[in-house]
Amino acid sequence: MFNRLTSLTLFVPIATAALIPNSTYAQTSDICTFTQTDFGTLIAEGKTLPTKLTNYGEKGNPMQIAVTCNQPVKITVSQPIQTAGPIFNPISALATVKTSTGYTTSSSGASGLSLPAGISNLIINLSIDKGSPLEVGNYKYGVKFTILP
Repeated sequence: MFNRLTSLTLFVPIATAALIPNSTYAQTSDICTFTQTDFGTLIAEGKTLPTKLTNYGEKGNPMQIAVTCNQPVKITVSQPIQTAGPIFNPISALATVKTSTGYTTSSSGASGLSLPAGISNLIINLSIDKGSPLEVGNYKYGVKFTILP
């Protein structure tokens, strides 16, 4: 029952270098355009008294975004940003962005993921661990992308 109560649609990430997610639509930068193709599903991980939220694994569904860039770029991703649900300070929060040619994480710093000019499909996995049992609630998270030409 708890897993069903915390299952939800993930917040759409904002795709500009300077904005934090605050709307329900991806935005456009001068270099790249982002299109949300799958909002994903965030689930509570664990059988009883879960402490972690993820969107991958057996029951999860990662976010998927198509990005079209007019030149080769590097992209970095922020840690997951909570936008709804019972507030807590996670002991760990990680976002991973994968393409068919590589990946980057929110902990990898400025190294980023190289994207070619044209269309790239991104898969975004989130993992947020409270470290203690989660309260029942409607948790939502997003990420912020930074584009480096």
